[in-house]
Amino acid sequence: MLRKLSAEECDALDLELTKLRADESLDPQESELVLGRVLEPLFGIEGYEVEHTGGLNDQGIDFRASRTADEASSTPAETIGVQAKFYRKTVRRVGMADLQKLIGAALLQDLTRVVLVSNGEFPREAHAAVEKSLPLRIELLDIGGLRAWISRLREEKVDVETEVRIMLRDLSSGLARLIAKSPDALDHLEWRMVEQVVAEVFEGLGFVVTLTPGSKDGGKDVILTCTVKGKLAEYYVEIKHWRSSTKVGSTAVEKLLKIIVEEKKDGGLFLSTYGFTSNAFEQLTTIDKQKLKFGDQEKIVTFCQTYVKAKAGLWSPPENLTEMLFA
Repeated sequence: MLRKLSAEECDALDLELTKLRADESLDPQESELVLGRVLEPLFGIEGYEVEHTGGLNDQGIDFRASRTADEASSTPAETIGVQAKFYRKTVRRVGMADLQKLIGAALLQDLTRVVLVSNGEFPREAHAAVEKSLPLRIELLDIGGLRAWISRLREEKVDVETEVRIMLRDLSSGLARLIAKSPDALDHLEWRMVEQVVAEVFEGLGFVVTLTPGSKDGGKDVILTCTVKGKLAEYYVEIKHWRSSTKVGSTAVEKLLKIIVEEKKDGGLFLSTYGFTSNAFEQLTTIDKQKLKFGDQEKIVTFCQTYVKAKAGLWSPPENLTEMLFA
């Protein structure tokens, strides 16, 4: 029976994986060393020894994981080649040329199994290519795939709360993509789901996000934090999504503004899927309007569309995230 990794070991590996994100400052060589520290225990559990072969003359393979035959357990000898492809600053898509080079290197070195690891995204054609009948087995692993591998080897009992949170996040991401393509999808969502989608979108755009509880939220649904001119800034977002198609009036607007002022926050954004009444802004001064901005369904859809572009590596955040927030 396969040994499992302790919770502490898994947490340590998860911490290493955060260093491999595209927005971190590691160069490709440093990223390979981090990856090696992740691969060693993962392959080691299955009896493989990992050797770092990367460098100028790596012949297209950065790591070799080798296992000797074990007649007692009928385990055959095998060598697996691993190639790393890491990007800095922005998420990029792994090119088909990189996959083709890996296939060529594997065939030249008589490998029957190879793994391509990247912090970028694998295009659809790459997944289609590895599913074809080839004389070797190819696996594509992004950061999420590595995390899933670690999770499968975790010995602790399933953390139901964490599992639910991950599933909700995946659902929110999928709904954001659907809204970006079909805005009418908003009409079929309950208010809490819209809040979760908006929170996921803002996190995907680069904010540090806190989704407040469904009740007793203190008058704000989402709290956004980002750096503005070298200092941390915090903004409140209130979201109204009434299935009755009711518009938001001046009372709700003044309530959010009062909270922002009293709690000395840097600003706020009020999103209402069905818009605002004609008198919603009558009591607002010029200063108030600079402090609190507003958006309707179109604004939410625009955020979702930008989120999709960001996930595809087609959008880079501005130096000041609030430019996008209050555009």
